[in-house]
Amino acid sequence: MSFLERSDWTGPEVAFAISRRVGNAVVRNRLRRRLRAIVSEQAASLPIGAYVISTGPGGPLLEFDELRVAMSQALEKATRRQLGRSVGAHREEHGAGR
Repeated sequence: MSFLERSDWTGPEVAFAISRRVGNAVVRNRLRRRLRAIVSEQAASLPIGAYVISTGPGGPLLEFDELRVAMSQALEKATRRQLGRSVGAHREEHGAGR
């Protein structure tokens, strides 16, 4: 998962990149629907920005609850990493942390 903070946007934008290696069109679309449902559950708490969500061939093998946990962890990791960078950059710009 990739995240790019965009504070000038009005809400989060999410794109899904599901490779053909995941399976045929039916499998990919089912996985995309499941991922979309999980993201919509968490949409209110997502930081504003652009998200690109992708999965490997093991994605369709996960139960919905397992997929939800994996997505939550990936969202947290991606946003924490990006938001941490922007805070660090902000500190450097304004002379803090020296």
